[in-house]
Amino acid sequence: MLKKMKLTQKLALIIGSILAVILIILIGTTIVLSRTAISEATYGELNAISNGSAQQIQAIFNAAETVAQDMQKYVEQSYKTAEEDPSLTEAPTDDAAIALCQSSIYDKTLTPINYDVEVYLRETARNGAAYNADLAGIGVMFEPYKFQDDIKDYAFYIGEDEANGDIQPFAPYEDYSQEDYYKLALEKKTDVVTDPYDYNGVSMVSYASPILHGDELRGIVMADINVSHFDKVATTNENYPSMYSTIYNANGKIVYDSESLDDIGKMLSDFTPNAEDLEAIQSQMAGDSAFHLETTREDGQKVTRFFTPIQAANETWWALTAIYTSDINAKMKATFFWMLILSVAALIVIITAIFFVLKNVLSPVQGIVQAAHSIADGNLDVHLEAANEDEIGILSRTFAEMAENLKRIVTDLKYVLEEMANGNFTVRTKAEDSYIGEFEGVLLSVRKMNRHLTDALKQIDLAADQVSSGSDQMAAGAQALSQGSVEQAASVEELAATISGISEHVQGTARNAADARDYSTESDRETAICNQQMHKMITAMEEIGKKSTEIGKIIKTIEDIAFQTNILALNAAVESARAGVAGKGFAVVADEVRNLAGKSASAANSTSDLILGAVNAVEQGMEIANETARSLEQVVEKSHAISGIVDQIAEAAVDQSDSLEQVTEGMNQISSVVQTNSATAEQSAATSEELSSQAQTLRNLVRQFKLHKN
Repeated sequence: MLKKMKLTQKLALIIGSILAVILIILIGTTIVLSRTAISEATYGELNAISNGSAQQIQAIFNAAETVAQDMQKYVEQSYKTAEEDPSLTEAPTDDAAIALCQSSIYDKTLTPINYDVEVYLRETARNGAAYNADLAGIGVMFEPYKFQDDIKDYAFYIGEDEANGDIQPFAPYEDYSQEDYYKLALEKKTDVVTDPYDYNGVSMVSYASPILHGDELRGIVMADINVSHFDKVATTNENYPSMYSTIYNANGKIVYDSESLDDIGKMLSDFTPNAEDLEAIQSQMAGDSAFHLETTREDGQKVTRFFTPIQAANETWWALTAIYTSDINAKMKATFFWMLILSVAALIVIITAIFFVLKNVLSPVQGIVQAAHSIADGNLDVHLEAANEDEIGILSRTFAEMAENLKRIVTDLKYVLEEMANGNFTVRTKAEDSYIGEFEGVLLSVRKMNRHLTDALKQIDLAADQVSSGSDQMAAGAQALSQGSVEQAASVEELAATISGISEHVQGTARNAADARDYSTESDRETAICNQQMHKMITAMEEIGKKSTEIGKIIKTIEDIAFQTNILALNAAVESARAGVAGKGFAVVADEVRNLAGKSASAANSTSDLILGAVNAVEQGMEIANETARSLEQVVEKSHAISGIVDQIAEAAVDQSDSLEQVTEGMNQISSVVQTNSATAEQSAATSEELSSQAQTLRNLVRQFKLHKN
């Protein structure tokens, strides 16, 4: 698919893909960094919200602490003052003084110091209850007879309703001493804050500060805090619709919950079912530093909780700001969505811009491609315009120059090869300067081909001369061979005639022997016939010996002729080898002549063997005749012995006649071979003449080419 695309599309696709990968990496990196940044910003914002909530609650506790501790410290300071001036602890006796030190709460006369204490405590509590909306009321409670010796239960409480009216005694000691705020302060002898409790339908916590004189607890100063006023904490946020706030005391008990006031008094564990989450929270709450972590609520929702410490007396309470984790991730998802949309839009714009820029920049490449197609189709007449000076313009001009140079080279090669095709091997190139770089090898190859063809044609011309000369010599040799073959044929005919004469003589001898046998039978059958046959046989034997000697001479002549024929065939083979390819035909003829000479020699040998057989037979006949003669000498008088010898001579004559017939047949074969040799020699002579004619034709063809002299 990519291979078939145009360069503009391919580059746009490749660059777009690279940009897409880069953008994906950048988007991924940005998302990770944005996630971290958004998380940090969100966590920072929520930490700030939680910290703000903690500060709101802390301000309430600080207000309660300030009122309680101021009143406590004033009372404790009055004890020191009384110790310094004991007269202040004596009840007045003067009526004016008694009226001046009259208690506004109890119908009792107070000592001067206690009167001042009461006034301070009363007014401070009145101001606190009247002007601090976070404080539901302020009270002072003493141990029995510890405020003044004649007052057992001294305690008063000023709430919002009593702030501007008369103050009534609070309750007897037996009642308020059982309240948590009193018992805790009595037990711990330090500032304490109670767990939330319900008072007249209002959820409250009490801040109690003990009044000490040395180690003796004489009473407490307490300030009630209306838990509903904890709604000052940030409980909603338009960016985080799921946000809620909770205040926990040091034991993990809920003091305030923005989602439901019914949750007040419940424990942290009731809303943290996961043991690991609960353990992690409790571990962090054991310290006094702000922290946040993700937990799972009792309803299965993932919630990120931000805890900020609150100093409540000597305990650490916690302000919780919680938000569903999905709300935190919503910003990141929205950021990711818009980044993705903007990135895709930017990528589309960039790829489109790249496409049009590449299309404009690479438009000259189309001309180069068309020119390349024209060159590939064999059309070297191309024209390219290069208006720009950039790399593509340089490529266009270079391509045009290449096409022009290639055209000159092709035209020059066409000219050189046409001249060589017309036989002109002395042709020279007309555009040698165009053969540069790898093209120089083409010119060198053409020149090398020219030299090789010139050398080959010269060698062909030289070989034609040699073939012509050799064929002339071969024709002369073949003519001589033909003449010798004719002479051999004549000699063989004479030999055949001689053998025929011998055969006629032998046949005549046989007839004479038969006549002698007839005569011997008639006169003296056995002796006469034997004696006649003996003499005739001896005579025939001598004649056969002479004739065999003559036949041996003829065979020797035939062997000499076969040897000379073989020598001529060998010379013809040597000359045909010199002639090379052109002499192959004559080599075949020479080989055939040599074969015929061999056959002649073989036939001569066979004839010689036959003659030797005849000579041996004659010798055997001579031995038999000698034996017969000796027998006749022994039985000279026996005529029938002569007849037997004559019979033997007659039989030997018949054998000689048969042998001569075989000799005659061999001579006929020799005559046939000699005649074949003669015909072959004549054919060789004709072939040699034809070869000479072909060599002349080859020489004429080579001379049509113009070759270099050196």
